[in-house]
Amino acid sequence: MGFTFNKNERGYSNITFPFMRNTVIPTTNYLFNVRLTQVKNMPLTGPCFIYGNHSNYFDPFLLNVGLVREPTAGVMTRDQFHKMLPRIFMDSIGIVPTSKYVPEPGIVRDVIRMIDQRRIIVIFPEGGRRWDGRPKPLIETTMKLFWKMKVPVHPVQLHGSHLGWPRWAKRPRRSSIEVRWLDPLHASNYPDYETFARECKQKINFEEYDPPEETRPFSSWKPAKGVERFLYRCPISGRSDQVFTPDGQRVLSRTAEFDFRMDHSSRLIDKEGREHSLIDLYDSIRQMEMFCDQERCLLEVVGSRFFTIDKQHKLINLGDGVVRLTTDGIRYSYRSESGLVPIDSIRYISIEQAHKLSVTDDRRTLQFTLKQSSALQWQQYLRRLQSGEKPIVEA
Repeated sequence: MGFTFNKNERGYSNITFPFMRNTVIPTTNYLFNVRLTQVKNMPLTGPCFIYGNHSNYFDPFLLNVGLVREPTAGVMTRDQFHKMLPRIFMDSIGIVPTSKYVPEPGIVRDVIRMIDQRRIIVIFPEGGRRWDGRPKPLIETTMKLFWKMKVPVHPVQLHGSHLGWPRWAKRPRRSSIEVRWLDPLHASNYPDYETFARECKQKINFEEYDPPEETRPFSSWKPAKGVERFLYRCPISGRSDQVFTPDGQRVLSRTAEFDFRMDHSSRLIDKEGREHSLIDLYDSIRQMEMFCDQERCLLEVVGSRFFTIDKQHKLINLGDGVVRLTTDGIRYSYRSESGLVPIDSIRYISIEQAHKLSVTDDRRTLQFTLKQSSALQWQQYLRRLQSGEKPIVEA
């Protein structure tokens, strides 16, 4: 585990909490000019849960802006704990690591301990950040945890979060994000679990590409930087890895007449000044058929870095190599090792940050970097192959 701060009986460090409030929260306010609304619904202490829509890297800090008396506890993707400083500071306030979408019985024990410590617990039940600002399915085990613990559940709507820092973008945009605290939910007020879970879902079931006007970004630097992670195929030619930005503002394609300028709010403006939806273009490429070559290869990355996670949940660097997505699975080679992760053996797929893909089978979790390709494309292609879809073989 390495160095850790001593914690009080509530499970957080009396040293790092004020330090983080005086550094991270001012940075969050500077970037996003946070506006708290309906603050009468904001908890002052625990035990309770807080949950909300999740699109922005800063969402956990946005939820903490008004909580001046104590820090929130909760769970965070394990990938952040592989870095020394984030690990030390997250651990010091009671954040525990988890793997996205992978059931972990130990997490339930951690949450019960947090409730016993009367903590305010933040959990994002969608499991990961939204790519397009639209709602994702809520994780069933999280909803059941809310139901069974019988403590107040505080829904929060983050308006402007997605456009403030889209998951695909490499930089945040200056904006004014609204943190809207809704009435708390109490499981005891609902006749059954299904009704309670439906209500939880309804509270954050809204899309974020068209937020309230006052929450839209008003300033940005190179807003199109990273757009190729999202538009991973040319919407006209259908070719992969063809969309790019030469200057962080224009969005072009190497294989078609495709020339736009991106504004602060991720709208694409053509040469005639007409506005086009980035989400509509994304939807069009998702509906395109998959193609593979004669060797049944759909995607390939040379120079990928491979990792695995050991029994102590540490990230182990395996080396650099080649990873290929074929019709029968993920083929890889690094150093003197090579192998295949069959499609039907993959249990969980997740994207860490925006350029790492993790796949878990019955034996282990394998993570590899995709800096020259789109992790989103790999994830979606894997799921389409798992559903039985057959790619078209190009001549």
